[in-house]
Amino acid sequence: MKTLIKGAIVALALAGAGVASASAATSFGFVIGPDGARVAVEQGSYYDRYHHRHYYRYPREWSRFGHDRGWYRDHPRWDRDHDWYR
Repeated sequence: MKTLIKGAIVALALAGAGVASASAATSFGFVIGPDGARVAVEQGSYYDRYHHRHYYRYPREWSRFGHDRGWYRDHPRWDRDHDWYR
């Protein structure tokens, strides 16, 4: 009975860790943009042709700035560019 309860506790802990990492992937933080503005960012990922996973950051309100998310992937230092928000 003790083994069964311990197993259930471990399973619940692992399930909780999976949920926490999934929510952490959607809410990433802030970067300081060109003029000192705090810009809320999210983290995206993609696989290259060698099936290596790469991560990139993009503004949470990316659709307002005139670039698609692929542009932010191709410009890793977008927050240093003076016209990232067009």
